[in-house]
Amino acid sequence: MKAKPSLSRWDEIVDAAQAVELDDIETRAMNDAPTRRRGGDSIFQSLMRLWPGDGRRPEASARAMARLRAAFRASVADLTDGAAPGSEAQARVSALLRHIVHARHPQDLWHLRTAIYTEVARAVDQQEAEARLVALNRQLEQGKSLLRRLLG
Repeated sequence: MKAKPSLSRWDEIVDAAQAVELDDIETRAMNDAPTRRRGGDSIFQSLMRLWPGDGRRPEASARAMARLRAAFRASVADLTDGAAPGSEAQARVSALLRHIVHARHPQDLWHLRTAIYTEVARAVDQQEAEARLVALNRQLEQGKSLLRRLLG
């Protein structure tokens, strides 16, 4: 008979998620955690804040984040103009804009690039999507080099 390996903390959370309502787990995790879950975060992002060492990211400057958020918002701002109110396309773009507003680090925005590419390609065309992605990559690279200079 095999010995049952002990569960890690992550496995315990996953097992608990299957047994209880998700809201209860989030509430318990928020009350136990030193930093509470923020509005636009997924459960995974919240758990990464609790991860020692690797889960911590260097702070991004408020000015750099404001510049990046503005660039990302501008890349999808015109997509809501042609969409019918209440349509699925407008709902996707609105959700994307909410994710951009709630991003607190350039990495958060980096992961939104594919969604931006997809929405622009659907609404306009693939060439325009590629052009906007190149502009966003350029903005992210400028922010990364500034962060490297600040960190030494």
